[in-house]
Amino acid sequence: MLQSMVGFMLFAALTLVSGTSTYGKEIIEDVHEQFQMQKQQLPLSVMPSTTNPGDVVFVRSNRAQAVTLFSQTYRLQPSQGEYSRFIPIPFNAKPGIYQVTTTDKQRSVPLTISPKKFAVDVLTVSNQLNDMRQDTNRINADQKKINAARSNSAKVPYFKGAFTQPAVGTLTTPFGYQRVVNGVPANRHSAIDIANKPGTPIWASNHGKVVLADSLYLTGNTIIIDHGLNVFSIYAHMSKLDVKVGQEVKQGQVIGLMGTTGFSTGPHLHYGMLIGNTYVNPQPFFEASPFQWK
Repeated sequence: MLQSMVGFMLFAALTLVSGTSTYGKEIIEDVHEQFQMQKQQLPLSVMPSTTNPGDVVFVRSNRAQAVTLFSQTYRLQPSQGEYSRFIPIPFNAKPGIYQVTTTDKQRSVPLTISPKKFAVDVLTVSNQLNDMRQDTNRINADQKKINAARSNSAKVPYFKGAFTQPAVGTLTTPFGYQRVVNGVPANRHSAIDIANKPGTPIWASNHGKVVLADSLYLTGNTIIIDHGLNVFSIYAHMSKLDVKVGQEVKQGQVIGLMGTTGFSTGPHLHYGMLIGNTYVNPQPFFEASPFQWK
């Protein structure tokens, strides 16, 4: 990690220690050690430097407050002398080499997007389940709750390490599959489905704060956790919720039980990771801490 990231983490630790959270105390020793190992800051970095459609990159700078990518401008979030932001890579991004450029045109770094194919997932459901997808009034009402829950995020991360898979079971639907329901193309499955028996424990994939714990129409019993820096995780179709809004949770803490509530064909956990309101592939978060992506 770079010195700028260490400074960022130190600020996070000190902020959390001074408040009500206990997570800062757990990371502050590591932060001091990493600080001693770093020698310089980079004016602009993008991690990882090679990615895929549906994935995410972490942009950091000790100077720039905004960058451009895909002809869009992304404002970076200030924190302890540097600026950072997670940027989702669209599913329709074409393979190639792109430039992440500061808005003042002073710095630019390459980002390689490699090709990736997504399989098709064919589902046949009952007419009753299929009709659920047509009730736009209830769906839109729930979406307002979800959007409100993800409208604000902690400015410092609750987490430092990699995320963990939130339940034991069989991966039945990987990330990014194109859904076809009863012969009709549906939304892309931009999460992962983990199947197991009802009542299987579900735990928080990393430290964070619960921003939604409610029974929703399509996703059933649903939890959303804010991990800071606009990173959220969502847990759906649960049979039981064991946490409340505003509660801080630790990685591995049981937050509920697996079920089949909402639009579901069997007991499983629908788990997704989002940057704001955009779903991204959780696999890179499982493989390493975002602060160590390369």
